[in-house]
Amino acid sequence: MTDAVSRRHPLPSARKLAGSVALAAASAAAILILLVLPAEYEIDPTGFGRLIGLVPTDEERARALTFDPPMIPEAPAPPRPTR
Repeated sequence: MTDAVSRRHPLPSARKLAGSVALAAASAAAILILLVLPAEYEIDPTGFGRLIGLVPTDEERARALTFDPPMIPEAPAPPRPTR
């Protein structure tokens, strides 16, 4: 049965396999440079991360560094004991 399967689906040639590996490596490099570096490390060599909003602007950074304590509602008054 192995011979029948290999005859129906031959293995790719070395050239086609190398082309597929090169395409996968180029795609991984593009994703790393365009998306991962700006999102995770704020390193944006192309400016694409800032364009799509992955890298915060200086105004957003300043807003994030300003501490604004949350509004905590007052606790309700405890009920008065009734006799």
